[in-house]
Amino acid sequence: MLTLPPANSKPRGVTQQKQKGSNAQRDQGFDHDEEEDLIEQLNRKLSNVTLNPPTTIPDEMNIADISTMLPTFAQPLYNLLASGVYEQQLLGMVRIRKYLSLQDVLPRIDNVLALDCVNFFIAFLNMSDCPDLQYETAWVVTNIAAGTTAQTERLVEAGILAPLIHNLRVSRCVHVQTQTIWALGNISGDGPPYRDLILGSGALDVILQLIEMCDDPSVAKDQKYMILRIAVWCVSNLCRGSGRCAPEWLQVTPAFPMLRRLMYIDDTEILADTCWAMCRILNGTHKMNLDTVVIDRELCARFVALLSEPHPTIQVPSLRSLINIASGPEQHTQLLIDAMAIPVLGSQEMLAHRNSTIRRDALLGISNITAGTADQVREVTVQDSGNVMRRILEILRRGDVGGEDLGEDAVEGQEEGGDWRVLREAAWVVSNATSVLDLEITGHLVYRLELLPSIAQLIDPRRNRKANYVLPAIGLKHPPLLTKLLDIVFNVLRCNEHHPKEQFMKIWVNDCEGGSILLELLRLSSQAQGDTQLRHFDNKMLPRPLQHLRFAQNDNVGKSALQAVGPLGSSVKKRVETILDNFFEFGPENEGFGPFFGERQGHENRSHRDGYGSDLNEDDQDDDEDEYTEADQQTRHRNGYRGARHGATDDFDIDEMEERVSRMNLV
Repeated sequence: MLTLPPANSKPRGVTQQKQKGSNAQRDQGFDHDEEEDLIEQLNRKLSNVTLNPPTTIPDEMNIADISTMLPTFAQPLYNLLASGVYEQQLLGMVRIRKYLSLQDVLPRIDNVLALDCVNFFIAFLNMSDCPDLQYETAWVVTNIAAGTTAQTERLVEAGILAPLIHNLRVSRCVHVQTQTIWALGNISGDGPPYRDLILGSGALDVILQLIEMCDDPSVAKDQKYMILRIAVWCVSNLCRGSGRCAPEWLQVTPAFPMLRRLMYIDDTEILADTCWAMCRILNGTHKMNLDTVVIDRELCARFVALLSEPHPTIQVPSLRSLINIASGPEQHTQLLIDAMAIPVLGSQEMLAHRNSTIRRDALLGISNITAGTADQVREVTVQDSGNVMRRILEILRRGDVGGEDLGEDAVEGQEEGGDWRVLREAAWVVSNATSVLDLEITGHLVYRLELLPSIAQLIDPRRNRKANYVLPAIGLKHPPLLTKLLDIVFNVLRCNEHHPKEQFMKIWVNDCEGGSILLELLRLSSQAQGDTQLRHFDNKMLPRPLQHLRFAQNDNVGKSALQAVGPLGSSVKKRVETILDNFFEFGPENEGFGPFFGERQGHENRSHRDGYGSDLNEDDQDDDEDEYTEADQQTRHRNGYRGARHGATDDFDIDEMEERVSRMNLV
């Protein structure tokens, strides 16, 4: 009879993934950033299971003997395994299992591997008439596979996968199957190569059959939940990976119908792993055949409902599943809108959540929705009296003021204004919304919500900045944020050009002093690249206000200003040049700059510079240095698609993962 372990004896150990990643994906192993590398060392995978075998196992050693067993009694232990006597072999495996249950497990794993007894493990796993020995051996393999990648590699290279998968298929003992699944889950957690070997063996189908067996009323509840916890976790691990490291999509989609049914289970651990697996399968669905993955309003509504869960382990993957659904076609976006996702994602509870990861993800989901049709963008910007967009613009105006960023509880490393990555996601929402070039939408943002002054304060590099600015020029320190803010300016001015009677340009130039801001940004970004003059404008008359833009490399004042704002890449310079080239004219009569359109005839025949924003991959590369990972930045700029959508993978926030590390308990 299978029994549940004590509540504190089941460690959670799979390294969960974080959200973003584009060019940072590794060819080998799952994609991690620096934070995840640390977590991977601390919190590897599930370690062991406390399923009780059906028979009593003899044990003549106490803990003191076990703690020094291998250094002193290595040969006698080896003799037990090699004895050929079932009782002695079983006793030897029990002693190894208990030895690995103590603290400092990694050197203990090395000691066990030093016995050169993996071949015994393989032989014991193949003894189908000795389920107790198979069970104890699978338990030992599970604990060894919870170690480092090198330790797991020793097992795999010795051929441990074949007997494990064979037992999973043919064993009639549920406790052997369940422990085998746990071992396979640990092995698959070491990276795509092992994960793909297990998927290629057809093991997922057997695991799904075992999950389905739990629906049998004859299965005891405690046994059912233990099997589900282990099996669903393993399925989630087999679905793990993104970008170049993603599993073969059609190999994992058979799990989708089963996982969808489990989304209504009342067990927190099972539901959390179910949501992570769903999030991983939904990542990239817009590029796949959806015959096996049905996305409908009911599914969207369930994910929206799960956002109200108090457990981040459920809330985060549900939120990222919504992000991945929104990264698909417009009909999927409409399903989310119909499921009332916008009011929830844009609620004060989400946008001011104490966890910055949830704040970012909520904005990420909204930005994917604003990459849809004009009517869908209006649902975010104009409907509901614009309350959602008002909260988003308040983030740009006042900064990211989530609960963890306030007062004495501020997170170390956070600057004034909060987490700049939250500001960037807010900028993505506005950039997508303004890219529709819809007068109602842009006018609502500019006139009613005062968009342009909020942008100006974040990008103004001048020493004589306006006194009424609430925030410092945070965008200058983070090029990915700065480029998004410049995209907003470009979109607003482009909309003004299409509707010349509007006052967007006047507000930007006169009220926000946007011309001077752009010229100073151009100077700083040019100097960052070592340019001594603005060659792009050499063919134009440079009036007095532009003369100071011709500077020498020994311009100490310019260098100090550049150091103060941080490195401005070529993408910033390109955007500023494009805005100036398309929307401003130069000449002595207007003191150096003025609107190119509105007061000048024939502007509709002038073409925009090609390639605005074509260097967005460079921005994504910048993101990878500072940002949590995201699946491929996938289709953040999809070919042939107006909007900017991006998917989300399944990585925990660092704070959440450290909390899980603190609960590790090898028993």
